[in-house]
Amino acid sequence: MTPLGPRPALLPAGAPRMLVALTRRLIATVVLLLLAWPAVASASLKSDVSAIVASSRFGGPTTGIAIWDSTAHRSIFRLHERTELKPASNMKLTTSTVALADLGITARLSTRVYRTGVLSGDKLTGSLWLVGGGDPSLSTDIFARRAFGGAAGHLSDLAAAVRAAGIRRVTGRVNGDATMFDSKRTGPYWKPSYWQDCPPISALSVNKSLISYFGPETYQHPVLHAAAAFRGALKVRGVKVGHDPRTGRLPAGATLVASEPSPRISRLVLLMNRASDNYFAEVLNKRVAVAVGMAGTMANGRHETRRYLNSLGVNLRGARLYDGSGLSPRDRLSAHQILALLNKVRNQSYGNTLRASLPLAGVNGTLSNRMRSGPAHRNAQAKTGTLDDASALSGYVHSRNGHLIVFSILVNRRRLNILAAHRLQDRIVQALAGSRPRG
Repeated sequence: MTPLGPRPALLPAGAPRMLVALTRRLIATVVLLLLAWPAVASASLKSDVSAIVASSRFGGPTTGIAIWDSTAHRSIFRLHERTELKPASNMKLTTSTVALADLGITARLSTRVYRTGVLSGDKLTGSLWLVGGGDPSLSTDIFARRAFGGAAGHLSDLAAAVRAAGIRRVTGRVNGDATMFDSKRTGPYWKPSYWQDCPPISALSVNKSLISYFGPETYQHPVLHAAAAFRGALKVRGVKVGHDPRTGRLPAGATLVASEPSPRISRLVLLMNRASDNYFAEVLNKRVAVAVGMAGTMANGRHETRRYLNSLGVNLRGARLYDGSGLSPRDRLSAHQILALLNKVRNQSYGNTLRASLPLAGVNGTLSNRMRSGPAHRNAQAKTGTLDDASALSGYVHSRNGHLIVFSILVNRRRLNILAAHRLQDRIVQALAGSRPRG
């Protein structure tokens, strides 16, 4: 058997020291890559959004975009984000916030019936008073089902309560009282055509003063119409009222007969945001003013909105808040201000309620026909906004790896191609939803 002899060296002399050095360099490189990866991932997403904007031809100064990774606490993309632009119905985000904060999630707005005169047996020698409390949902049963899924203040319930109180005959009339608010029915600088977009604003209305659920035409005297509708509801319940309705202020000493609550404020805000209901927005804006002890005017509602948002830390310098709905062509908000609002409310007790009120992509509300597939489908929750020269989309979306991304995209342009603006907004949100940001 031949001896094998000495085993040849597998590594050159000094190899252990070389391995140690190489290992250290490899570890350092890996650590640096891991530390740099979030920035790389963020930069990649930023590039993706930049490319989408560039291909859309909406990259000019009248487009404002702000995108924030709330999980990683990092800005993803900014473009003219501090330029105040027309927010359109994104203004309803300010109205939603202050309504939920000042009125309260579970609060309800009551419409009341009072009587004056003498009640003897089933005969009221006197009149009934229908007093508005700022419930925009007060409706007949059929309208409530069609417009609000039944979630409304019901005029028929008030009529039933009058009958249950023992009243069968009223020698006087039904008087409508909407003096909780001022008598201004429109907003500052609204176009004459906006009667089609918002019925006359009133503390007392029935069916939003619409003549028909299927069209925009309205009764021009909402309070008188409400009183007449209530007289009709009373007749159905077997209560006869002797004279035609009028409007006026409830006299002192009247006796409360019945009260009908609205749905909770959380539900009213949902109805407003899902359908982008301008009437709900303007009524709630005035009702907020009353809630904090001011007269029920549009300007007072906006004053309280600005005060409250400033208290949250939303810097509204340069912003212009003329109404609660966003119809006014003088309204201005920046993408940065809307983003700040959406971020700040997340830490409030009503934050989840506000988010849940927003349309869900491809599912409901004004987003039911947008983003019906892709990673944003059933994921993005956002408020839309549309005017002839403005399109907006602001809200929340989760990335593929669970990061919560907050965004605001405002596009203003004369003779705006609304569908093209929607494509830009939807492509950006789809890119955010499909991303995997680190950190």
